[in-house]
Amino acid sequence: MRTVISVSCALLAASLCRASQVPIADHDVSLRTEPVKGNIPYVLATERTFLLNVPAAYKHGEPHPLVLSFHGASGNSDRQQRITELSDPSLRVAGKPFLTAYGQGVNNTDWPMKHIWKGAPYENKTVDDIAYVYDMIDTISSTYSIDKSRIYACGKSNGGGFTALLACRHDTSATIAAFAPVSPALYEGTWAFHGCDPARPAPIFHVHGLEDTITPFYGRTIEEGSFGPEPDVRIWRRQWAERNGCTKGKYPGELVQPDKVAEVHPGAWEEVWSCPGAEVRALSVEGLGHAWPSTEGLDRSGFPNHTANFNFTNQHLMQFFSRHSLG
Repeated sequence: MRTVISVSCALLAASLCRASQVPIADHDVSLRTEPVKGNIPYVLATERTFLLNVPAAYKHGEPHPLVLSFHGASGNSDRQQRITELSDPSLRVAGKPFLTAYGQGVNNTDWPMKHIWKGAPYENKTVDDIAYVYDMIDTISSTYSIDKSRIYACGKSNGGGFTALLACRHDTSATIAAFAPVSPALYEGTWAFHGCDPARPAPIFHVHGLEDTITPFYGRTIEEGSFGPEPDVRIWRRQWAERNGCTKGKYPGELVQPDKVAEVHPGAWEEVWSCPGAEVRALSVEGLGHAWPSTEGLDRSGFPNHTANFNFTNQHLMQFFSRHSLG
């Protein structure tokens, strides 16, 4: 859906930008030489919302990467911005400042869960999160100069599971260049685990704390309290390596082994599958709970194990995204 965004600069900090055919204020950003920068809340025509961050270094007319970031269940776009630090103005993807759209999930009508995404057993089946993703991309692109070959997706927990779903779908895998799920909520029997049908080999960077009790690293059964069952994430990683063209082991049933394993930070082990189609990369972090890795421990949902000895976003994620583009 292509829309025109209209905002009042004076009211921007206090009100939402509305994606609409009818201007709601006297300044149409689509006509500005240099569109609005900073944090911009949007309301789409569907009444769904998202938060867009446009860095001060954005230059209108030059193509810029776009990162889509999805919060966990019961989270929100503001919190996702805070824990990921993706709006840090010093960050670059392929040497360019980038825009970040922080999505906002919807409530479930059947389960007492708020702000959730498609791809989990508790998803809200009355909404179309895939159409929402395309609506965000189209809305942003109608106002800002976006490099369509450099659109990326990352997410945490249920948002990480949604990111995994986007990598598996034939349509979104052809639109988004690379995918980075952090502590994703994965469930056996869902599309992100079985029936995955990407349009191409998809670059994957998966991060998971070994002390995660919300989405356990080694998986769990329904009897153990899951909506699941939830898979051992090591299997999920290797399935992606197979999809991306890495050769299976010598023996029947043997999983694809990484060609590189290194302790890149104390207690943080990185596995790399340099597959012919696309790389699969994974960080397994000792001592870390259900958290986006940062030295400041900004992601309190991993408490008490919510602090890492490295920052995933600026030390790993930017480099990963920079290596990948469509076309």
